[in-house]
Amino acid sequence: MKHFDYIIAGGGCAGRSLALRMLPYLEVSNKKVLLIDKDSKKENDRTWCFWEQQPDVFESVVFRKWNHLSFANSAHRQHMDIHPYQYKMIRGADFYAYTEKQLSESSHIRMIQGNVESIYTEQEQGYVVVDGETFSTDYIFSSIPRIQEKRPDRYQYLLQHFEGWIIESKSPIFEPERATLMDFNTAQQVGTSFVYVLPLSSTLALIEYTVFSENELPATAYTTALKQYIREQLHCEDYDIKEREKGVIPMSDHPIKPQQGRIIYLGTAGGFTKGSTGYTFRFIQKHTAAIVAQLQKSGHPHILTRSPKRFDIYDATLLHLLSSKRLSGEKIFSTLFKRNKSQQILKFLDNETSLIEEIRIFKTLQKSEFAMALLKRTLKLMKSN
Repeated sequence: MKHFDYIIAGGGCAGRSLALRMLPYLEVSNKKVLLIDKDSKKENDRTWCFWEQQPDVFESVVFRKWNHLSFANSAHRQHMDIHPYQYKMIRGADFYAYTEKQLSESSHIRMIQGNVESIYTEQEQGYVVVDGETFSTDYIFSSIPRIQEKRPDRYQYLLQHFEGWIIESKSPIFEPERATLMDFNTAQQVGTSFVYVLPLSSTLALIEYTVFSENELPATAYTTALKQYIREQLHCEDYDIKEREKGVIPMSDHPIKPQQGRIIYLGTAGGFTKGSTGYTFRFIQKHTAAIVAQLQKSGHPHILTRSPKRFDIYDATLLHLLSSKRLSGEKIFSTLFKRNKSQQILKFLDNETSLIEEIRIFKTLQKSEFAMALLKRTLKLMKSN
């Protein structure tokens, strides 16, 4: 049986982020890593967007970045200078190519393509079965999705589902220096829905239609919504669709165990998708950086990196409001952006604000509705014990 010091099961954003960050540690410690994924990961299958104040390890593959954002609804449009933050976009193909090159050049990492059939812990060792072959390891880092039994009597379950087009217009209609973070000029009957626009030039942009609801929409609904937005909000009739992407992100307050025995979970599998927004990239980077820092410090990856529990309560309260439809997502986010500085909002959504800062934000929101949602969620948890 082949043994590796660490095995990374899943070679997507989380797995590759961890492997890349581990490289200096592996050189010094002479440890070996096995990275497994079922796919070759070369397609431009997704786009990651995030904000940060300082450049991080993936700065060289940032495709575009913006210092200014817009927020819009039917009543108003506001422009925001988000300094010291920058809003950034990384394309999947660029991320995969960069990490492939960096990781394949290291003698400390072996990358294989295969189907992970099982992962488990036994006698203080981790084991991974790949296409019938078993590998042993000190620790497994897994981003492979886990099946959880749903508890609708206790928790909320929504989906963030979306379809995006990169379009090229015949005339210059975009502001390359400004991205639209949320535009609620969309039909809200299907759930909380909005469009974001990421200009790549004055004639090229990613237009993405996003919905928060319990179920996905028929395929034609996304197409209809995108066409309508491009025609009515961008006033564009003549354009070509260059690329398409679609996806589904879970939004839930169902607790997830980040570790079981010798298995440490990464990304969405570890609960590092923010329940109320679906943002994942920056939470993955903070988590994987903390793992490597702990390895360098103590030789083991056991960390306490989850944000303070109060952020889970905030996310759960918002999800309860959205699920109950007592208050629309458009009203919540419109109030949030209208009454608070953009930098404070981004810091809050990154789970990095202090309690005092959070109280100030809550005072600007629909206090009675949020208090009622918090109370009802608490009673829901108590009744289902």
